[in-house]
Amino acid sequence: MDTQSNHYITGDPAFAVDGSGVIVLWNEAAEKTFGIPEAEALGNKCWNLLHGEDSFGNRYCCRHCPIREMGARHEPVHSFQSTFKVASGEAKQFAVSCVTVYDEPGTEMLLHVCHPDSQPVTPENNELAVSSHAGELSERELEVLGLLAEKVRTKDIASKLSISIRTVRTHIQHLMYKLQVHKRAEAIKAAKHRGLI
Repeated sequence: MDTQSNHYITGDPAFAVDGSGVIVLWNEAAEKTFGIPEAEALGNKCWNLLHGEDSFGNRYCCRHCPIREMGARHEPVHSFQSTFKVASGEAKQFAVSCVTVYDEPGTEMLLHVCHPDSQPVTPENNELAVSSHAGELSERELEVLGLLAEKVRTKDIASKLSISIRTVRTHIQHLMYKLQVHKRAEAIKAAKHRGLI
């Protein structure tokens, strides 16, 4: 995918990674915000450069990034809060929106548009944001979440609740969106913190 010859224009800091986590796009606003020149960012692994984490300390920028994995599975990635390390070594808070861009079959680029966030997200104020942002979990979502916490496999949840595996996966996607997390383990941790399970 030849992203260097294309121009992606946005006033917000934006960068994109390929399927292996290599930074393939780094706009001028990213240079200014992160203090890292494009020449240094391009070709670098995102986790070596940005060290992204959520408010619970879960790593987003890593070899097995849940965001990148969702994009590869053609699943929608909802906006989320993350801290990224800037050139000074300081961790700054951002609201991040992601778009998966497909060029050729088997290739994808995950575009991150970062909105600097002046209010740091802590587990406490993230809880308020989650409840106001997405609403409460349904009774069925709470059932599925409880079974996930008990380490019940997806197909066994489907059998136990007499629903299809696809429906279980839909419930899991919805509850992860409402809890603003991207991994099942993060959903369980967030739900325990909120006293849901």
